[in-house]
Amino acid sequence: MENAAYKDCMRFIFLAAALAVSACSTTSQSATPQTCPAERAVYALRGAPNASLRLVRTPHPLNAYSDLAARVTFEGETYWFAFVSSLGYSRNYVGPTDDPFEAARREDAGEEQQELDHSGSELVSFDSDFNVLPNVPQSGEPAPAHLLATGIGSAIWYSTPRRVLPQALWSFSGCNNA
Repeated sequence: MENAAYKDCMRFIFLAAALAVSACSTTSQSATPQTCPAERAVYALRGAPNASLRLVRTPHPLNAYSDLAARVTFEGETYWFAFVSSLGYSRNYVGPTDDPFEAARREDAGEEQQELDHSGSELVSFDSDFNVLPNVPQSGEPAPAHLLATGIGSAIWYSTPRRVLPQALWSFSGCNNA
């Protein structure tokens, strides 16, 4: 009987070791901000598990600063944001915009586009060591590890219906393969 217990114990140890090795290899192969291009980055908001932000390449660039937009999903709604940069002290901003796919359709049809003001909502991007990144996200560049953009919460607060998105840090949570 002791021999059977010993074999069961050894099987358990072997299985635990195999699972540990498998977990390590899976973790080392998962996407990081350094290996994920910005246009595929997905972010989670600390304190709001039902909120996500995804950087998306738009059909037409929304402006000269970035070819990406931020798509925020929160409480079943989708909100779009564009990035801009200052020409002075190197500040970056984010502001609400129309759905860029619908705007591209209107532009292609020759319809008038609305002008948007993004100057009031600062965006700060960080690498994984929390060093500030100087530029807004661009496709083909590594995704920022974190984004601080409290203007997203205030834009959602002033939308209809009003929703409360916490002021918190958006952290890289994965790389979308689509």
